[in-house]
Amino acid sequence: MIRIYRLVFLLLVLFISYAAVTPMEGGASLPYIDKLLHFVAFLILTFFMDLSIKKPLLLSKAALIFLFLYAFLIELVQYFLSYRSAEVFDFISDLLGILVYLYFAPKIKYKA
Repeated sequence: MIRIYRLVFLLLVLFISYAAVTPMEGGASLPYIDKLLHFVAFLILTFFMDLSIKKPLLLSKAALIFLFLYAFLIELVQYFLSYRSAEVFDFISDLLGILVYLYFAPKIKYKA
């Protein structure tokens, strides 16, 4: 089962990476919807990272560093793309998605 989670995690990384470097068509129809999408994407990405590794995510420094660096690198790459823009609040939304998962996942796991 862990192989399936790893595959889903890899596909999510590829999808998020593709979406991050692809030109956007039109503006957002709802204000701040992009921040919500960043939050949800990284919440789900963190969930699948947690399922993809053998030890708890909070104990895996390498996995946590990967998630934080990945969020940062997406914004860094967008800074250099003329058709995209890097935004601090996008990065903060990514980090919030990671942190919310890290906060609630242990509480949910131990109650289940």
